[in-house]
Amino acid sequence: MRRCFLGLMILVLCGGGARAAQRVTRADNALWVGEFDQCSYNALASALEHFYGFVPSFHSRANFERRTFFDPLHSQGFGAYFGWAPWTGFMVNSGQMMWGHKRVRGLEARRFSLATRVLPRVVNQNWILIRFAPGERGRLVARLERELKKGPVIIWTPYAGVLGPKGHRWHMVVHVRPHAYAVPFNVHLTHAVTVFAAGHGKVLVTDCSVLHGCYITSPGVVVAVAAAMAASIRIGGANSIYAHGLKGIHNNKFETVIYRKHRTPH
Repeated sequence: MRRCFLGLMILVLCGGGARAAQRVTRADNALWVGEFDQCSYNALASALEHFYGFVPSFHSRANFERRTFFDPLHSQGFGAYFGWAPWTGFMVNSGQMMWGHKRVRGLEARRFSLATRVLPRVVNQNWILIRFAPGERGRLVARLERELKKGPVIIWTPYAGVLGPKGHRWHMVVHVRPHAYAVPFNVHLTHAVTVFAAGHGKVLVTDCSVLHGCYITSPGVVVAVAAAMAASIRIGGANSIYAHGLKGIHNNKFETVIYRKHRTPH
């Protein structure tokens, strides 16, 4: 791995920082910029905005979070601290979510896995090496593209949400040798973003925890980043999830696709 890539600075933006709720451009549509306690709540807000439109303004963030995120988790047997990205599926499927003043109905969430067969290996404290079996990267890209045809996909990443200089964000995966890619890595940081199909072989990553967090990239980049989570969950900062129990989270199924119920997934 070339040394010049080891100098990427990781900026810690995990969704807890205050951001005024406002509109920014996402493919000529409004994008919700959340002011919520957890990045996974902001990612889910982006998906809900996709289906239901921009949420009306609210007077109390605490009350909005409770009705939209906390109460659905409590109804599934979790506390509010289960704000990690895979639990967004429990929120959607609970039937208890409120978006603005309306009950969220007609949506379904399903988790799936973009994990590689070979467990990624940490190179140093800043990078993790993703090794794909022959043909595996293409199969995972095809899987992601199939899911994106149904709806937005929330992915969980093993680092903070904004990496390096602005022009290089979400172009950070480095091809180091055949079938092997390096991904910026920090074992103590996790982050949630939402992915949309953008056409022409591209995807749109929306990071609603930061202002103007819209990034066009390739599905191959998303696949490599998602695969890194399979290692991060075992190595360090996210191990507390195992201590609290992985109800319904099996086989590295950290990615969550959200779709309308009448569109039955294959």
